[in-house]
Amino acid sequence: MSKSLNSHLDDLLNDAVKLLTIYQDELLQEWELTLQSLKNTKKRSIAVFEFISEFLVKFLYSGRNGNADLFRMLDEIQDEWYLHFNRDPEPEALIFHLNLLENSAHKVLKSRIAYSSKLHPSVHYLFSKISEVMLFQSEKENNTIWKDAVILFNEWIIRSQNFQESVENICFGFGYFLPFERCALFKFTNKESVGVGLFGHHLNNEEVKAIAEKITNIPVLNESIVKLKSQGHELKNFQPIYIPFAEKDLPEKYVKTFNLSSLIIVPIYVPEEGKIIGGVVLDQGPGQHFTVDTSLYPALMKFGQSSGELLSKFIQADIKEREVTEDNPVSLSPRETEIIKLLADGASTSEAALKLYLSEFTVRDYISNIMKRLNAQNRTEVAVKAIRMGIIE
Repeated sequence: MSKSLNSHLDDLLNDAVKLLTIYQDELLQEWELTLQSLKNTKKRSIAVFEFISEFLVKFLYSGRNGNADLFRMLDEIQDEWYLHFNRDPEPEALIFHLNLLENSAHKVLKSRIAYSSKLHPSVHYLFSKISEVMLFQSEKENNTIWKDAVILFNEWIIRSQNFQESVENICFGFGYFLPFERCALFKFTNKESVGVGLFGHHLNNEEVKAIAEKITNIPVLNESIVKLKSQGHELKNFQPIYIPFAEKDLPEKYVKTFNLSSLIIVPIYVPEEGKIIGGVVLDQGPGQHFTVDTSLYPALMKFGQSSGELLSKFIQADIKEREVTEDNPVSLSPRETEIIKLLADGASTSEAALKLYLSEFTVRDYISNIMKRLNAQNRTEVAVKAIRMGIIE
């Protein structure tokens, strides 16, 4: 007898419950560690995590005793939420805490199951279903359609065949499927200390690609990254950063070059690895001031996650290809690589000479030679090209 798609998907959900029940003890330990970390960071929405985790713990205990009814649980979690909080869930907070719970589950499963090296599909489906059920009423009443934008965006970027196509599709998708006019995509390098421009949508692409800026020169972004680094692996809160007045928080040269007013920075990240790999800068056009409707945040966070997972795949593939072929046409000596790293960190000729115990004349000769070999016009371009070619991180 053939099985319907609906029945098959129900089986996937039940498979996820069985998995979580098998590794319940390890999972509860992970959730408890995450809860303690949340308490240490004094997050205001900690009650959301406590509610969901306690509800799921009770459900998994019933599963151990053979009394688990998944679909009754999905009905009850929504009812109990309203009894407990007497308000609709806030999508941004709910998605964040469900991600924490789900990532803990993947962490446990990755240590136990060979084919769970990334996201175990049935567990991912289960947490998506919980999110869908808990947000259904508020979405119905508030006409929230952010999930439609996420579906359209994912279908758009998944067609990417290589890194460059993915970069272009991500930029277009952010600008087209969300209410923004301009988009620039950046990759963080050198352990998240430098932002390098990759592509611009409705911007001068060459000007975007020429950017290689130390994150410390952008205090509002640097503070967020420092805060992220202080958090535990599972706790990283990759939320968008809204900047109402660019002239107060960004270097003057970029404000003038791109005529920036208000903007929002969306982290590009891989949540199950606790890794941020870049960011997207969005605005509504030259000189346009705007406020951000918080209903956009769930879509922005999901766009950032989808983009991170796609880019991470191509970045890893590119690294492996370079390791296998080793056909980089530019071969630099260890000393030349050291000098490029210092330039990328903003060192002057005299500072580089002092650190390398060389004369300034020798360092200038090295830099001149490096510029010729990389076909670069200046020191900034040397650093940018070296990062793009994988010579330095």
